[in-house]
Amino acid sequence: MKKGILILEDGTIVQGRGLGPDKIVYGELVFNTSMTGYEEAFTDPSYAGQILLMTYPLIGNYGFSTKNKESESVKIRGLVIKEPAFFSTNNRRIEDYLYENSLPCIWDVDTRVLTLKLRSFGTMKAFLIVSKTDVNIKNLLKKLRNMPHPHLKNLVSEVSCQKIINHHQKNKKRIVLIDCGVKKSIIKCLLRYFSVIQVPYNTNFETIKDLSPNGIVISNGPGNPAHPEIVRTTIRTIKELIRSGYPMFGICLGHQLIAIALGLKTYKLKFGHRGYNHPVKFIPDGHIYITTQNHGYAILKDKSDKNIIFDWLNLNDGTIEGMSHRKLPIFSVQFHPEASPGPYDTTFLFEHFLNLVNAKAP
Repeated sequence: MKKGILILEDGTIVQGRGLGPDKIVYGELVFNTSMTGYEEAFTDPSYAGQILLMTYPLIGNYGFSTKNKESESVKIRGLVIKEPAFFSTNNRRIEDYLYENSLPCIWDVDTRVLTLKLRSFGTMKAFLIVSKTDVNIKNLLKKLRNMPHPHLKNLVSEVSCQKIINHHQKNKKRIVLIDCGVKKSIIKCLLRYFSVIQVPYNTNFETIKDLSPNGIVISNGPGNPAHPEIVRTTIRTIKELIRSGYPMFGICLGHQLIAIALGLKTYKLKFGHRGYNHPVKFIPDGHIYITTQNHGYAILKDKSDKNIIFDWLNLNDGTIEGMSHRKLPIFSVQFHPEASPGPYDTTFLFEHFLNLVNAKAP
């Protein structure tokens, strides 16, 4: 039987059983509170650089299907669960999935205790080991503490497209999607209303301008929104697009990048928001929506620019969940209106963006 070992930077050692390939992986340990949607979570590019702990105790019970993938490959580095469902009533079993995607998993551990630790002390750097033989835990712990945090890397560069992709739709307005690690379901939602040109995260302003878009969408993605390479490329481009007056919609990381481009600052949350049951309030009318979320950073509220309206609020911790602009055709949200999985309460925001584009178009 394979061993599973989880080593945390605070010295915590968790021993369990191993599943999947023999492997040692390094990442930021985060948790997701969803009861369903594990297929989408495993392939969500926003999880790049992270080891994912699922709080729901049984994972894999409804199998795996390629139609539920949010990208072309698994993006998490490792998996921590209470119990795998070895026999699926539909599609592939979790054991096969782990081997096919070279994804190591530790199971038969108390995920509740681990979640409480992360909530108390914050997300942590971690090694996840699956092995048939013994490993030197003391040496690995020493190495772990000296490892740079995954968010010091430009994780967006690992998950963005490498070339321009044209999703052409007849008789629909054209928008440019800046791909910072976009989920497939976001593209699917946009294609209901637009012809979409998907461009790499570091595409410059002139290239986007030459595509003659009617609007701009900045996608979700992983990592630190204020990473120097992101500031030098994506945020620089966003600033020029804002000055040119393009209608703009930001989702998750895209929301944070627009905020920085407008002069706001971001900060790292203690343990982030990852799940499909997060309540947010739209302040102008008081309506409350249940949303899908997956982020580790948020924007700081700064009232010095009176033109920025912070109009969405997280009801769990009071963090900013969205904003708009009094004078510019710009809005953004921290949550995921496309859901997939999760509640579709806020899919109307894609139509709202269509209205914004139509109002601006000649």
